Amino acid sequence: MTAPTEKQLLTLQRMEMTLVRAVLIKQMFLVPKEYQQLRYLLSFARLHVFAPGGVDGAPRRADVELAQDLIAPLREQVLKKLYKPLRSEQITEKRLGGAVEGLRALFPALVTARRQLLRRHQDDFSETELDAEVGRKALVTIMGGGGGAGYVYIGAAARLRAEQKASDYLVGSSIGALIGAFLTRSRDLDIDGLMAWAKGLKTRDIFAPPHVGATHTLPGLMRLHLEGMSRHMLHPDGTPLRLKDLEIPYEAVIAGVRKSVYDHMPATLRELVGARIRSRSLSRLVAERMLLVGTFFNPKVVKAIVLGRTDATRELRVIDAVGLSAAIPAVLQYEPRVRDATSDSILADLRREYGVALFADGGVAANVPARIAWEGVHSGRIGTRNAFYLGFRNTWLERT
Repeated sequence: MTAPTEKQLLTLQRMEMTLVRAVLIKQMFLVPKEYQQLRYLLSFARLHVFAPGGVDGAPRRADVELAQDLIAPLREQVLKKLYKPLRSEQITEKRLGGAVEGLRALFPALVTARRQLLRRHQDDFSETELDAEVGRKALVTIMGGGGGAGYVYIGAAARLRAEQKASDYLVGSSIGALIGAFLTRSRDLDIDGLMAWAKGLKTRDIFAPPHVGATHTLPGLMRLHLEGMSRHMLHPDGTPLRLKDLEIPYEAVIAGVRKSVYDHMPATLRELVGARIRSRSLSRLVAERMLLVGTFFNPKVVKAIVLGRTDATRELRVIDAVGLSAAIPAVLQYEPRVRDATSDSILADLRREYGVALFADGGVAANVPARIAWEGVHSGRIGTRNAFYLGFRNTWLERT
């Protein structure tokens, strides 16, 4: 039997979330044991591969593909018996009652499948490691774009830290990539210090007049150099932090601008790009350039590229990954004060690999990269495939 399909994985994930929400509404309806068994059953049904280890600080080992002949029949029964009460029933009491009824029918099969799986894989992982994979969810944080108002993400991170929770994996676009880089540097991050840094920034610490010459991003009205941030992204010996050095797994999404970009741009916008701007009005220039940004949301124009997912891209400087992800097409051009030869080489390879001419703001390719984070988990980025996804997006742009 084959591994679960993407549709089955997502369906089981949604069923579990529905169960959690129902229990929060009717907290006394289920006894704790019933709730725990239902959560275990739904997670067990999703099993197909995981990296054992990660218990009590132990390192994870190589991925193990689990025997689907033992799991798939149970998965089919879980979908058959629990989907209707958990996803179709609208009355909370009936939803939970139907789930308990299904649990009673399915629990003996779960016990048998679990016992057989442990016997089949006795040389691959322990009972404790299996239960840790099924019973513990990694916290995956997704931080989207939205400009400077995205600094509110710092407050959200502070709230999580107050609850003694830190992300196990973070994926960000644009301002989300910038804030995320700070948050993943250490599990013991000084949130107050980060807030003080953000409040103390001056324009010259981040921006400068446009750079003249070759860069990795599109020309813009302003140069984004992030010097104020780069001073914080260094090792004690003064060498730059690279993505591999961050304590929490981190990825930044950027947009690769396809070489055929002009073929897909409306004629008026092609003329705007090629024309010399005669007006000296900054507001007019910004308005024109923001009009231009709209064309970059076309998937024929840009392609999402994830920095930090491969060994090669984890060698990038943190500051370069952040700058590229925040380079708004035709508005902000990322060009650091000092280039890094390693980053330049990696970016040149990416341009050849993906057939792109330049890079741009990750938000135009995936403004809230939840799908990218989900794919990262299921590709083995953090070993476990059992995760809770917490997405942040800035709704300010939607209200204006």
